[in-house]
Amino acid sequence: MNVLEDTRIGAGIQVFVVEDDEDLREEIGLGLADFGFAVQTFPDPRELYRGMLKSRCDIVVVDIGLPGEDGFSVTEHLRSISNVGIVILSGRRGVEDRVRGLMGGADAWLSKPADLRELAVTLVSVRRRMALVPAGGEVEPPPPRAPQPAAPEWVLTVDGWALVSPGGRSVSLTPSERLFIQCLFNQANEVVRREVLVEAMGHRADYYLNHRLDMLVSRLRRKIQSETGEALPLRAVRGFGFILSRHQAGG
Repeated sequence: MNVLEDTRIGAGIQVFVVEDDEDLREEIGLGLADFGFAVQTFPDPRELYRGMLKSRCDIVVVDIGLPGEDGFSVTEHLRSISNVGIVILSGRRGVEDRVRGLMGGADAWLSKPADLRELAVTLVSVRRRMALVPAGGEVEPPPPRAPQPAAPEWVLTVDGWALVSPGGRSVSLTPSERLFIQCLFNQANEVVRREVLVEAMGHRADYYLNHRLDMLVSRLRRKIQSETGEALPLRAVRGFGFILSRHQAGG
């Protein structure tokens, strides 16, 4: 069965939604309930915190523009006191906001208006990554494993102006390449839509006509291969976007 056709994919997952727009709050709550999630909704951070004192919560869906305390502060506070999953759902589309939210502790960022199916699958993905268990269960520690050598990784320097290959060779990036790579690194191992990449580079979604984005990618691949002797693990997802792995291909 296609996961989007499974109306119980959220069974056993307790989700709290904090959203000040009453209509949207109700829409999200009812929509997630249809996918089997146990949902509680709150109009502001104060009510959210009260709810967390009373009930178990696996994942919190947070809006940014909230009364009393913005979503960035809520995210940082939640991350400092718990290991609850955090998904930011916001109308803001700037890359700086996304970076701030993810660096502040969010596990995922979705832009409004988000398809409820995408939100549901994102919540399931976050739960899986956090190794949460169904309601009433306990999180069991993983069995001990023998130490494994760290896989070679591609590394973006702190200032973002150079990419370092697993072999230790550095490649200087142009402003456009820097923004492109930073956006992919922020969502490593996840498909990033073309329009998100274009907007992250400071352009309108219709700016890169005639395969300009593909040309940038092609030039960047050739440049990195030439200067490092290693292939960047960047893969195009036809008709959708790109996915970057930080690990060396085959590592």
